[in-house]
Amino acid sequence: MFSPLNPQLIRNLEKLGLTENEAKAYVGVVSLREATAREVHELTNVPRAKIYDVLKVLAKKGYLEIRQGSPTYFRAVDPKQVIGKIKDEFINCAIETLDQLNELSYELPKTSPVWCIQSEWGIKNRIREILIGVKEELIVFSSSTEFFREFEAELKRLEKNCRLTLIVNDLERFKSLPFEFREPTKEFSDSINNIVIDGVKYDEQFFMIADGKESIGVHSVGNKREAVVIKLPVVCYMQKMIYDRVLEPNFIGKDLP
Repeated sequence: MFSPLNPQLIRNLEKLGLTENEAKAYVGVVSLREATAREVHELTNVPRAKIYDVLKVLAKKGYLEIRQGSPTYFRAVDPKQVIGKIKDEFINCAIETLDQLNELSYELPKTSPVWCIQSEWGIKNRIREILIGVKEELIVFSSSTEFFREFEAELKRLEKNCRLTLIVNDLERFKSLPFEFREPTKEFSDSINNIVIDGVKYDEQFFMIADGKESIGVHSVGNKREAVVIKLPVVCYMQKMIYDRVLEPNFIGKDLP
């Protein structure tokens, strides 16, 4: 009795470019070391009508070796070599694709100054891009320590040459972090935690204004997070004025030697 195939392994191989049937067939041959098409079919449940063609495709890609005969046997190439080959091909393809994309120069209409990002990776990537581009001033509001822990190195770099205003809604929760924090008025904290628009509740978790020209706000909508990026200097300037006016005079300072 054969054990069922590991579904996560199949999904990983699919991410590396194999079809579902190719992934199952390759795993099957690796498991059996060498096998006939019928044996691979019985282990993997790849349809009998397709299994032979799938194995031939894998052999053509260099993932299997064939021993002709009656019946024909298939043997898996060392997985370390196969994954190494896939990795090299993927990297080369990625570099070539990036070069080709960078060469594109179509005349496009002026880009929108407002964008919405809905993936966690996309949000963090955009925050990092903005931090890299800061030249003079950065204003940050956060209701979570997550941001300061995630981007501590970037903020420490900016701290040397830029004006940093780091605003948090609860000084006590942030005092273990190596930054100077300021606190907004209670009215401001209460207002951003109770934003309801058209019956939908928004929770502002993070906001950042870079050089008064670009801002990003991260909020939760139900159980989802999204970010809004604004690259419109006049709007960002008005946002900066609001944050300047809602600060309490107290702050927590980092320990000095």
